[in-house]
Amino acid sequence: MTIATVAHERDLAHLDELPVELIDELPNAGDHPGAATRNGLGHSFDRIEAGIQGWLRHWEPQRLPAFTAVRDVMPDDDRGRSSLRAAPTEPDGAVRLTASLYDPPNRDGDPLAWSRNWASLAVLPPPRESGRLFYRFRVSSRLVLDGQAALSLASTSVNFGVVADTAKASPFQVPGFATPIARPLVGVQCREDQDATASQTFEGSIAVRQGETPAMAFVIGADLLFENGWVRVHEGSSTWIGPSEPGASGTIEFRYAPAAMLRLLGRLDEPHRQD
Repeated sequence: MTIATVAHERDLAHLDELPVELIDELPNAGDHPGAATRNGLGHSFDRIEAGIQGWLRHWEPQRLPAFTAVRDVMPDDDRGRSSLRAAPTEPDGAVRLTASLYDPPNRDGDPLAWSRNWASLAVLPPPRESGRLFYRFRVSSRLVLDGQAALSLASTSVNFGVVADTAKASPFQVPGFATPIARPLVGVQCREDQDATASQTFEGSIAVRQGETPAMAFVIGADLLFENGWVRVHEGSSTWIGPSEPGASGTIEFRYAPAAMLRLLGRLDEPHRQD
C-alpha cells in the first residue's frame, strides 16, 4: 500500500466524523430573528442558464432584397413573350406568376416551354468573433391552376449558395449552386381546380472569421411545359422565402456562435474518461 493510498483513506475516515462541537455552538434561530442571512455563496447558475437558453432561442432576422429577373426562356413568337406574366417583385421574398396559354391542336412541333428565374442576395453583418454562422429559412410554393391540355406540367425550384466572405467569393459560384436545394412543386398537372402547396425548412452553417462579410444567394425558378389545349395560372401562384416558422415571408434567420463556445460544447459532447 502506497503512502498516497494511506493518506487518502485517512482523509475519507475524517468525513465520517461530524464536528459536533462546532454545531453545538451555533446560535438558535429564534435568538436573532432580524439577523441577515449569509450572502457569500456566489452567484447561482440560474443567470448563466437563462443566458444560454435565451441565446438558443434567439435568431437574428435578415431582410431579403426584392428578387430581380435574371433569366427568361420562352417560345419564339409573340404568344410566348406575352402569355406567362410575373408581377413586379417587392422586398417580401416572393415571386408571383399568372398565365393564360392556348395551343391549337393542329400545331406542329415540340411542346411549348417557359422557364424563368429571379435572384436575390442577402449580405449579413460581419461577425464580432471568429466561429460559425448558423442559418435557417423556409422555402414555399403555391400553384393555382386549371386547364385542359394533352400536356401541362408546372414546377418550381430554389437554388441557394452561401459564402463566408464576399470579398473572396460569390455565393452564386459555390460548388453545387446550379443544382436546386429544393423543388417545392414538380410536374403539377394543370387540371380543373388545382391548388397545390409545398413547404420545406432548411438549416445549415459555415465557418466564419472576425470581420468577414458573409452572404447568401437565392434563385427562384418557375417552369411550364404545355401542348395541345389551354392552361391558366391564376393569381395566388407564387414561390417565396421566409423564416423557418410559418408566417410572413421576406426574411431569413441567422446567428453567430463564437469559436470558444463551440470548443466548450465539443468538449461536453466527448465521452467521459473512466479512471
